[in-house]
This record gives sequence, structure tokens and C-alpha cells, in this order.
Amino acid sequence: MKMFKRERFLLVIFVLFVPFFFVCVDANHFVLVHGALHGAWCWYKVAHYLRSEGHSVTALDMAACGVNPRQIEKVDSVSEYHKPLITFLASLPPQEKVILVGHSLGGLSVSIAMEKYPQKISVAVFITANVVSQNLTHLAFLQEVFFSLPRHL
Repeated sequence: MKMFKRERFLLVIFVLFVPFFFVCVDANHFVLVHGALHGAWCWYKVAHYLRSEGHSVTALDMAACGVNPRQIEKVDSVSEYHKPLITFLASLPPQEKVILVGHSLGGLSVSIAMEKYPQKISVAVFITANVVSQNLTHLAFLQEVFFSLPRHL
């Protein structure tokens, strides 16, 4: 039941904010990046809504998530985890721009993609997502998470 509430929450956010994108953004291709313990499947309602409005939608499975065939034991770094997004953006035609949407842990992948391919991203949307920047690197983020864990674990 909790999962359905989360999906409803994501759908409500998109229904409220998608009109903003139609007016202010020069792209009509949405790339949806899931959060931790999810896959592209979690975007099915949002993707359906966007497609019904005439937009292109790509919902990606990050490494070892959803139907991605990569085994979790073979994902040794954050770079390998978000490689499906980086590969997808690299494959876009030079002039195509996308609206990149990341939820939760997907924000890390979106942050990295923004730094690597700023010319291919019209807008990035972070939905309750983690964000990294020059001041907050992956290493700093992971250290902060590690040091905030209870010591008795």
C-alpha cells in the first residue's frame, strides 16, 4: 500500500508541474531516472500521462535495477551504476535536448549527467532527490551517509 501512495505522490507532482515545462522548456523528451530500490517500472503512470500529451518518454533502469541484466555484484562504483543514463545521453543526436527527471538516488545520476552533458539537458528536475555539486562530491556524500549511521550496526 505504501508503494501506491508514493506513486500517487509522484503523479501529483507531475500533474502540477508539467504545465510549467510545456510553456518554459524547449524540449519534449522526458528521461526518467528511478530512485533506490526501484526500476523504470515505477514511472509507468507518469510515462503514460506524458505520452498521452504527445511527449517522448524514456524511463531507464540503472545498473542492476529493474530489468537491467547487470548483476549487483558487478557494480563496483557509482559510475557503473549510472552508466545506462550516461550511455543514453551520449547516443542522443547533437541538437536534441531532454528534460531529465530524477527521484531519490536518481538525483545523483542526474547531477552527474548535468555535469557531463549540459548541452543535452534542457531542464533537470529533482523529486525528493540527492544532488551532488562541486562542493558536495560523491565521496563527500557517501562519507556523510556513512558517518551518520548508528555505530552499533
